[in-house]
Parts: sequence; structure tokens; C-alpha cells
Amino acid sequence: MKDESARLVFRLTLPAQVLFISVFPLLIQAYISLTDWSPLSGQSWPQAWQFWNSFANYSDLLGDGRLWAALGRTAFVMAVCVPIEFMLGLGLATLFMDDFRGKRVFYSILLMPMMVVPAVADYMFFMLFQSGGPVSDILSLFTGSLVTIAWLSARTLRWSR
Repeated sequence: MKDESARLVFRLTLPAQVLFISVFPLLIQAYISLTDWSPLSGQSWPQAWQFWNSFANYSDLLGDGRLWAALGRTAFVMAVCVPIEFMLGLGLATLFMDDFRGKRVFYSILLMPMMVVPAVADYMFFMLFQSGGPVSDILSLFTGSLVTIAWLSARTLRWSR
């Protein structure tokens, strides 16, 4: 019953998710790309029609050498770097399928960068949400009172005044 209910909720919300996550932003971007509107112009994006320039942005883009340089670098990465990385990964995968002396050490050396980055990010997140950390300090500035919330350990979050 619970699984069936979850499927029904998914099916009912899918059209809204598709509209708000992909279709609506795509249409807004296409609309804005046909104007000279900028977020710094002081007007909101629905008034972008006042800065209408049709396809001038696209013709400027096609005439810009930086676009072609960026496309050339992208093609280089796609044609040269990606196959090299693929072959290197495939070679390492086949190498580590066999047993050899020092396999654990080499395996640890290869996996270390993948493990260190999430550990550092987790520690930073932990430090941000300490009761005397920056998040509580910013909330203290906005509320005008001392906020000391044990964000990661309290079952119920309460303001302490």
C-alpha cells in the first residue's frame, strides 16, 4: 500500500516537476537570450522585452573568436583526453583484477584522493554547524539575540535566549 501510494504521488507530481525543473527555466533562458537584458539593469526579467534585440546575441556569439577557441578546447578534451583517461582507467581496472604483491598498498594510494575530499567536506560541514559556529553567528546577527543551537546533535531544534 505504501509503495503504491508513493508511485501515485510520483505520477501526480511528475508533470509539475518536468515543467518547473526543465521546461520553464529553458523557456525563460531562451526568452532572455533574445534580449539585451541584464540582472544589473534594475528591472526584473519579465520586463526583458523592453531590451529586445532578436538574434543579435547569437550573431555576436558566432562572430566571437573566444567561442571557437572554447569549442576547439572542448573538442580536444573530447577527442584526446577522454580516451586516454578511459584507457588508463580500464588498464588499472584490469591490473587490479589480478592478485599481486602490494595490491592493497596501491589500491589504498589510488583510493586516497576519493576518500580525503569527502572527509574534508564533512569536517567543514561539521564545523559550520557547531553551536558556536558561523551559521549560529549569522542567525544571531539576523535575530539580534544569541543563537546557540546544537544543530547536529539536538533531537529538537530550539532557540536559546
